Amino acid sequence: MTEKEIQKLLEIQYLKGRIDELHKAIPTVTDLSRQRKLDVRLDKYYKKLKNTDEVSYHLYQVENSNRYHSKKRGIEEIRELLQEAYDHTDNDVVRIKISNQLDRYSK
Repeated sequence: MTEKEIQKLLEIQYLKGRIDELHKAIPTVTDLSRQRKLDVRLDKYYKKLKNTDEVSYHLYQVENSNRYHSKKRGIEEIRELLQEAYDHTDNDVVRIKISNQLDRYSK
């Protein structure tokens, strides 16, 4: 592997890391102007990733999609388990705790 190929791989990893960090920051932003700045930065990193290596860009899109669907499926499984536990317990304190947790997963 040449030094140029190594630099390209490191740049791809860096860009993917920056994109992930910005995606994690978006839900915590309440200021619209800051939200727009994050959107611009995200767009910049996506374009740079695509220009660096288009295959990596498309693979990253697939990874993102898979991560989203996996998380959604996991939440559904947890919700079903909590509902089953709620249905099978008679302890009011436990039922309240399970109900509160179910409410969090419903949002």
